[in-house]
Amino acid sequence: MGKEESVALDHCQELMEIVETIEDKLHQLEVIKIEFRQEIQYKINYRSALLAFSFPVLILAFYIINDFSFIHGHGQLDRSALETFLITFMLSFALWALGIFLNDIFKKIFGSNTLPIGRKALVKQLFPKYNQKSQCLIDSLEETLGSETLTSTELPEKYLNVKSLNYIIEVLSVEDVQTLHEAVELLELEIKNSRVEQSLLAEPSIRRAQEAIAIQHTFKQGV
Repeated sequence: MGKEESVALDHCQELMEIVETIEDKLHQLEVIKIEFRQEIQYKINYRSALLAFSFPVLILAFYIINDFSFIHGHGQLDRSALETFLITFMLSFALWALGIFLNDIFKKIFGSNTLPIGRKALVKQLFPKYNQKSQCLIDSLEETLGSETLTSTELPEKYLNVKSLNYIIEVLSVEDVQTLHEAVELLELEIKNSRVEQSLLAEPSIRRAQEAIAIQHTFKQGV
């Protein structure tokens, strides 16, 4: 392996390490976003269910307490135990249906972005907890994007992804080419074949990282 080829290979391997680091941090950011959305939805569901079914339960409890003579001591009821059971069962079913209906209503209320008690309020409440985690990753991404290896590379940005770098490293390793420029030319020749293009190209990691940073800053300003 010639000196120029060795330098190009070392450079691409350094780029691969950086790109893999970026991809790992982007994955962690995505996990945090999913957890954030899940906790918001959990609180919406919990509050909705709590309010929706509290009212029917109170009605049923009030009915039972006031209807059973052995509780309030007003003597035996005129109807039979079977009739009492059927009435209680039908009332319970009706109240259950009411609870389901109210639950849907409260979900819409708590899930609304316009009402003071809606989703936006939950976002403001939970954002500091998740922002601390995500901001550390954003700071690390910004530092990684500013690395000298990344800013000084001659490799086009569109090839700064795991798939493309894997191919370039492979052709440099087996000495199919001797320079980075030749490796890029070979890659460009390969991706003209639509059948292999998807296996050699992906959205540049740098671009995805920049978008993630921009989204984080925009979201912070909007909260």
